[in-house]
Amino acid sequence: MKIAILHDSFIERGGSERSTLLAAKHLNADVYTTYIDRKNVDINLNGINISELGLSFKRAKLLTFTEIALKFLNFKPDNYDMFLFTDYHAISAAKFCHPNIWICNSPIRILYDLHDLVYKRLSLAQKPIFDLWCRIYKQFHQKWVRDIDKTVAISQNVAKRISKYYKIKPNVIYPPVETEKFKFKSYEDFYLAPGRLMREKRIDLIIDAFKDLPDKNLVIVGDGPERSTLMKRASGSGNIQFLGTVSFDSLVNLYSRCTATIYMPFNEDFGLVPVESMASGKPCIAVNEGGCREAIINKRTGFLIKPTRDELRKYVNILTPENANEMKNECIKRSKMFDVEVFVKTIKKEMRSIA
Repeated sequence: MKIAILHDSFIERGGSERSTLLAAKHLNADVYTTYIDRKNVDINLNGINISELGLSFKRAKLLTFTEIALKFLNFKPDNYDMFLFTDYHAISAAKFCHPNIWICNSPIRILYDLHDLVYKRLSLAQKPIFDLWCRIYKQFHQKWVRDIDKTVAISQNVAKRISKYYKIKPNVIYPPVETEKFKFKSYEDFYLAPGRLMREKRIDLIIDAFKDLPDKNLVIVGDGPERSTLMKRASGSGNIQFLGTVSFDSLVNLYSRCTATIYMPFNEDFGLVPVESMASGKPCIAVNEGGCREAIINKRTGFLIKPTRDELRKYVNILTPENANEMKNECIKRSKMFDVEVFVKTIKKEMRSIA
């Protein structure tokens, strides 16, 4: 079966980007995207046939989103037996790409559940532009969704949103993780917080908790628009270190040596951090929201907690190397549920159902 995967762009090394490339690798699929930022994205393209449609990234995100959709709207596919969409705006190509499956990370959240939150943060001049764009784009996006042959969700959390906003009841296929690439080495004197440095990830909360724990070390991995703000927030705290964007091998090494990981995103779609942490034999202290509740078994492979400074401080103190070690085997076992082989087997079954 000749497969094409359509993905918006590769401008950072996030979970969606890694999942797409893993799917392409294991399904022997061609990838089409608008843009690859090879300076900021540490991705292994070896053995993957990936084509760029071309994109002039604009400072205004809404214009960029529109351009991505227009690029795929004019996409003229070769002779493929199956099309997979792994991002938001690429589904504009669905009308001429059949049979197809949308592996949905989420409905576009600024159009739906996060619309009011984003709107409140904007200036008076920005608000009417944002609101107008959302109303117009939502009409087009709903139309493109109707051109999808089959939609699957990356988590039960996302499936609920899809059901609410698109009136579709999708099956769930969790994102792929190459669990065998993650290893356990030791328990060193630091806690690891990987993730994009943006408000929704609540890195500020993690920093505040560790400012109250000067004897506990925190290593933050990742980059994003909030980096300078967060570094100022952590200023003067010798126990907090920012490493920025690191290579995949470096991230695997950090997972293997940390005491545990910390993950506090706002209602995350799914989130690969808990799975990668468990694959490394390390429990994760995560917020009791969204996809974290599907990955982590509370008190067995980590702790699901309220997103407060006091709660986080409490569980960092509880999760010592000794207590983390008691969870090690259960963590590794749990991670196998999300292995790439499980993903491949399940998505192939979905493809056969509509081929």
